[in-house]
Amino acid sequence: MNFPDRAWEELKREFESLSSQAMKAACSELTKDLNQSLRRLRQYQGEREWSSALIDALARFTPQAAVFELRDDVLLLRRQVNLDLAEDLQFPVNSAPAFRSAIEGRDPVVALRSSSEVTESLSRPGSPGRAHLLPIANGARVVAVAFAADEADADLNGLELVVGIASAVLERQSNRDVHGLIAPAAITTGAAIPESEAQEGQSNGTQRHTGGPAGPGKRLLPKWADLDEKGQMLHVRAQRFSRVTVAEMQLSRPEACRAGREKGNLYLFLKNEIDAARNAFREQFMVIPSMVDYLHMELVRATAEGEEQRLGADYPGQLI
Repeated sequence: MNFPDRAWEELKREFESLSSQAMKAACSELTKDLNQSLRRLRQYQGEREWSSALIDALARFTPQAAVFELRDDVLLLRRQVNLDLAEDLQFPVNSAPAFRSAIEGRDPVVALRSSSEVTESLSRPGSPGRAHLLPIANGARVVAVAFAADEADADLNGLELVVGIASAVLERQSNRDVHGLIAPAAITTGAAIPESEAQEGQSNGTQRHTGGPAGPGKRLLPKWADLDEKGQMLHVRAQRFSRVTVAEMQLSRPEACRAGREKGNLYLFLKNEIDAARNAFREQFMVIPSMVDYLHMELVRATAEGEEQRLGADYPGQLI
């Protein structure tokens, strides 16, 4: 090897070393900020502290963001960053179809930043672009919506993680005296139902059906308070993985999803996607005794529109 070649190899090694160090430093800085945001959210003492911690965390993943409180079908601005909105901005949910869709579906929505979708105040005339709308729930009720500009440097995964944490701390705080449940023990599919609603239904002699009682070999949803912090985070990650994975199926294979529902055999039309998702879920999350098949729940809720039989006779069933 001659001198220029040795010099070039040495330069490459130095560049790779510096790049690796820079990457580690950036990763360390991000995780430090996220940890700080989590601590602030978990220790909040009121709406102002909660929304302030939330907007600061969102700003790590998008250049423009806002947090709106949902009150009596009206959205009220609570915090913003780089949007120059009126501090007293508020608008009815029905005046912003994209917000309404996020609230009613309880899932993130991507929308055009047009006045007809997100109101005039949040629109961007001339070059509308897009925005992410992420609902924030406290139990079964959506209490706020995060607005995030979908710019080139926006990170949807980071935004969803922050919103998921914000929702979790709200529910934990609301149920701190009664040790709230992820869902009543007899429910294995469908949306989570707070303990107060389950008790109300029992006292009225009624039953909310979201998939029926657990059958033989099916895991029951555990009490949140019975899980240690590591277990809670794994459950949160499993729920998020399931939502994102099923949403990607619907976005990438809309015709297959539609045909599968119509034919009552979604598994036939989405076999490769479902099998790959099941394998990934099993390897990543079915590693603790309390874990349940959130992927199955999301397939039933979102893809099969609440009707488990639409998955088809060949569908393997819940992971156990």
